[in-house]
Amino acid sequence: MAKPPTIASLVRTATTSQEQYIINTTEMFAEHDSERIIEYFGRLSLPRTWGEEKPGDFGEEAILSARSVHTELAEMAGVTKYLERNQRKIKWHVTHPGIDGAESVALIFAAQADFAMLRIRRILHLISQIDVLTPEDWGVARELLNRAFRDYRQTLELVTGRWMEALMETAEDHETFVAAMSPFPSLIREKTAALEAQREDIEKVRESLSVQPPGYPMVKPPRYFGGDLLDNNSWKHFWGEVGKMGDGLRQQVGLGI
Repeated sequence: MAKPPTIASLVRTATTSQEQYIINTTEMFAEHDSERIIEYFGRLSLPRTWGEEKPGDFGEEAILSARSVHTELAEMAGVTKYLERNQRKIKWHVTHPGIDGAESVALIFAAQADFAMLRIRRILHLISQIDVLTPEDWGVARELLNRAFRDYRQTLELVTGRWMEALMETAEDHETFVAAMSPFPSLIREKTAALEAQREDIEKVRESLSVQPPGYPMVKPPRYFGGDLLDNNSWKHFWGEVGKMGDGLRQQVGLGI
């Protein structure tokens, strides 16, 4: 049996093109080796160039290869490093603002958003296969879902806040700034709408599930515990914050709200 490629080679080839990034990441999930997955994401970087594919065009295998919510939680050790690395790249653009860097920031933002959607789809696939969950299983699933949405909000805040302000201050004139920012309103609207749709999917799946506390009757999985994002008030606050960021950017580029 052939040995799997080294993590170093997978990380290196993943940066050569968008297509290879998708292939390598999908195959890495399918290996079902948590140690290798953690190392891969701990070292992964986005490609410097992109083809016609969108950052989130992962195959179904990337979703169906999910094994358990507890495995997903363990593998977050690597995934978090990957997400933070992408955010550091945006922070680099904050300290080195330039019109020619706007496209790179847009691609990083899109990749972060689409990776959040991939994570959510993997969790939804897992919990939709189980009719009755333990309280621990639901707690882990809920935490993973919350993390995905929070990570998106954090990246959006960085793009529409510090980076946009830095670019505005250094642009030659307002017209140049507007031209560089023009793709962002529709991009943010698209990604936010897709995540809102996933929130609706989460609620549909939640309504179909039951949780069995030891020694107690089965109950519906609770939407909230400890102030997370699955209760109605927290969702209202979350989408209010996200919408405010997007609206602020639209106003800056002269598109109104």
